[in-house]
Amino acid sequence: MAFFDLPPDEELTPEVRQMLAEYQRQKGTPMVSPTWKAYGRLPKIIEARFRAYQSLNSIGTFPWEARNVAVMLIAHAKGCQGCFVGARLELDKLGFDAATLDGMCANPHALPLKERDRRFVQYALKIATGSGDLKPKDFREMAENGFSKEEIQEIIAFVAYWTMNIIFTQSANAALAED
Repeated sequence: MAFFDLPPDEELTPEVRQMLAEYQRQKGTPMVSPTWKAYGRLPKIIEARFRAYQSLNSIGTFPWEARNVAVMLIAHAKGCQGCFVGARLELDKLGFDAATLDGMCANPHALPLKERDRRFVQYALKIATGSGDLKPKDFREMAENGFSKEEIQEIIAFVAYWTMNIIFTQSANAALAED
């Protein structure tokens, strides 16, 4: 038996239903993910996730293609199958084939992206997988490679969103699974 259950729509507050519907609309998906709806009884969680999605996921400095490659690699590193598949679906729409995507996962240092986009992905992956090991020299290196302080903060915010999202997703998937 699953530890979490999905709340029926009638049990959700109007505000939660509205935020979930808006998230669904913005994502362009036919339904709300169970990993979002599982938290529907806690409006503050839905609101925090939705606001973070709107504010931190869609930072416009970095191209959509590079952001999805970063998500795919972060999800791969953290073992989040849902986020990994979602990013690959977006990259598939952009014309990347499965072999190219598999190659990116196997060798994230040789990405077929523009130099700046490749560096964005590599720094995002470094922050996502080793934030506790960051040193001032890492930020100086980013700046030396053409990223402004504001862009570095945007990379951190992007990674923070996806790390949070991965934790919510993986936890919900585990709690929704049948024993």
